[in-house]
Amino acid sequence: MIFPKGVTRRTHHDVASGTFYDAVIVGAGISGALIAGELSRAGKRVLILEAGPAGDMDTETYDSYLTRFYATAAKDNQSPFPPSDNAPMPRSKDVHPIGGAHPDASAYIVQNGPFATDSTYTRVLGGTTLHWEGKTLRMLPEDFETHTRYGQGRDWPIGYADLEPFYREAEREIGVSADVEDQAYLGISFPPGYVYPMRGLPLSYLDKVVASDVDGMPVELGGERYDLRVRPFPQGRNGIPNPKYDGGKGYRPVGAVSTSQVEEGGRCQGNNNCVPLCPVQAKYNALKTLTRALQTGLVDILPQTVASKVHVDHGGRVSHIEYKTYHAPDSKDHTTGTVRGQLYVLSANAIENARLLLASGLTGTSGLVGRNLMDHAYLLAWGLLPEIAGTFRGTICTGGITDLRGGAFRRDQAGFAVDIHNDGWGWATGSPWSDVLSIVDDHNKFGAELFREALAASQSRIGSSIRRSSRGSRTSCSWHSWWRCRPASATGSRCPPTIGTSWATCARSSRTASRTTRCAASSTPASCRAASSSAPGPRTTPGTTPRTTATSRTRARASRSAAATTWAAPM
Repeated sequence: MIFPKGVTRRTHHDVASGTFYDAVIVGAGISGALIAGELSRAGKRVLILEAGPAGDMDTETYDSYLTRFYATAAKDNQSPFPPSDNAPMPRSKDVHPIGGAHPDASAYIVQNGPFATDSTYTRVLGGTTLHWEGKTLRMLPEDFETHTRYGQGRDWPIGYADLEPFYREAEREIGVSADVEDQAYLGISFPPGYVYPMRGLPLSYLDKVVASDVDGMPVELGGERYDLRVRPFPQGRNGIPNPKYDGGKGYRPVGAVSTSQVEEGGRCQGNNNCVPLCPVQAKYNALKTLTRALQTGLVDILPQTVASKVHVDHGGRVSHIEYKTYHAPDSKDHTTGTVRGQLYVLSANAIENARLLLASGLTGTSGLVGRNLMDHAYLLAWGLLPEIAGTFRGTICTGGITDLRGGAFRRDQAGFAVDIHNDGWGWATGSPWSDVLSIVDDHNKFGAELFREALAASQSRIGSSIRRSSRGSRTSCSWHSWWRCRPASATGSRCPPTIGTSWATCARSSRTASRTTRCAASSTPASCRAASSSAPGPRTTPGTTPRTTATSRTRARASRSAAATTWAAPM
């Protein structure tokens, strides 16, 4: 995908201020890029104001993002991208628990609490799609009718059938890899003969290990039974084009964006650090859509330009947008100007859109601008596994459990999906990362002392400890194997608390027999229905360590190990 050379420098702010555009767009993320593409292909003249630094996108620029990510100590979603004092970005590492009566104003986003959100958005050319995970699920038909069906929220003014053709357009633009038979569940439907642009990406080895126990597992929630299954997610990354797509015409994947032809961005290579940045541009980002728009020659860009005020005339129509173009990311020197057009589009993220409107005195007749922000909430849990599970193979997330996204239980609680993450330790307390962070930040160790402390911490993870069982007996178990070493209950059991994933299998093993306990999804801790197994259970000698491990976050300090992560996300 050839990015036009010089396009980010060809439009001077004086020229932009003196031009009446068909459309002025604030923000060059996925929404702004899509709208610019549609309008420019229709022959309309478009101007984009982009707050972040934006030079011509070539492989050297993209590789500089990668180099920055590899070199930085704090590898959060924003770490690949150069900071700008004039267009700051929220960062998860800046979020702190909120206590007391005063809001937390230590970071870019001021938070009142009681909960602190660590959601981020990226202010660079291409926007947050540079660091997104790439999952592209469709909404359920019932999501549009939650009030009618469950007495919760409000119904949408449109339904799934109204939106379905646009899902197909989006799947074409992004280049989605999926198989229809995996995605047709809970009422999701497709037109006869429809296939995704590319064939589905395979489940990771970890997905398959989890699926070997989860697939077919019955759970009860809201008085209904659900049979769980680990299914692959539709992915916004290049796979194998489906020759049946578009009536047999097939699909041509879009490769890497650069000012010259490069042989990159073809098929996904399974890099585990595709969040925050795909090393080979196989994952979709809005630069691909924006580049097509720029190739029309009808789209101008003003980079490092922050829209500061929306002006409205006496008739209530937008007359112009005031902006500041900064001379450098670390300089407050700027040029002020205005731009005009027939149509104005704010596509600078939900938070920045509301911020701009409020700064312009445009609160709306309802007074709800900037209120009722909806976010994608999630909870994290790690679970111990008794066998090698192949973590760090494949992209961050390739599969999960989506059977509980919908159902009658939504009268009482939110639907949710469980994402299985391939990034191993992740953020677990007690992981090597958290150990090193504590040694450096809390104990001020460095050099040889840092090495000795880190080595001691790693040894403690495989050392043994004494853990008291529920019957008062004492069993010597390693940190890693405490779950498997616990004596089997003679009269049944109850699951330990989990975070959003109370469907989990609770396994208690002895040396000669195994008892597997299936948990209902209705409570935490959940009452378990014991199912005896005739097959001998895995032998676990006190003090030994299973080969692969993971921990629930609630048990992270005890188990001290993490290899499989689940995300329980309300839908």
